[in-house]
Amino acid sequence: MLFSSCSSVPTSSVEDGALKQTFLSEHFKIPYDFLPKEINIVALGDSLTEGVGDEQKRGGYVAYLEQYLEQHKGISEVTATNLGKRGLRSTQLKKIIQKNKKPIREADLILITIGGNDMMKVVRSHFLDLSYSLFVEEQQAFASRLDDLLQTIRTMNRDAFVVLIGLYNPFSSVFQSVPEVEKVIDLWNDGSEQVVSQYDRMMFVHIADVLAEREDVLSDDQFHPNNKGYQLIATRIHEQLKQEEEQWLGRRE
Repeated sequence: MLFSSCSSVPTSSVEDGALKQTFLSEHFKIPYDFLPKEINIVALGDSLTEGVGDEQKRGGYVAYLEQYLEQHKGISEVTATNLGKRGLRSTQLKKIIQKNKKPIREADLILITIGGNDMMKVVRSHFLDLSYSLFVEEQQAFASRLDDLLQTIRTMNRDAFVVLIGLYNPFSSVFQSVPEVEKVIDLWNDGSEQVVSQYDRMMFVHIADVLAEREDVLSDDQFHPNNKGYQLIATRIHEQLKQEEEQWLGRRE
């Protein structure tokens, strides 16, 4: 009898309150872009990330993408750390990642360009006897290294949205002895996309078609993109990021 007087709230009132709270949470969900967020970008990879060929020396596609993202309703500020290094291969990228654990752990978006120099190593090592089969063999080894790189990044940062940017074909003048050059590029990109598809919160971006058969997108070295080429690359990345915006900009549970 003594304890029966301690409960002053009817059971029905408690249940009604719970139902109202559930109703409100379901019907008045706060939009993911309601409160603008600061976004940290870390860009990893080779000369494409460094921005080699950019006449304005602004930082290549990374600078353009930073500019585009700042226009998003749900973004208050964008900070980019560019760790790109000319000539970098996948075996060397692992060291860059290990040396930059702090920015990678704090990143919201991680951008990667890698693989072009792995492909060029095949050319330099077999200049007199190039064949399609050599590229197939190296691509398989590269895919394994790429998977290891992505696992390392995901171990450091389980929440970041990772974007791997594909290869394009500036190689026609270099690979004259390999008529299947387009096939090689497709092989490399398809293999990389397959690796990326095994992970959550990761995306592969094709850029070969953006730069294909255009004489106004390469720098004087006829190899790296120029300012216009980098702008086109950034636009393509931005277009795909917009399609997945809630995934990388939304609140992470």
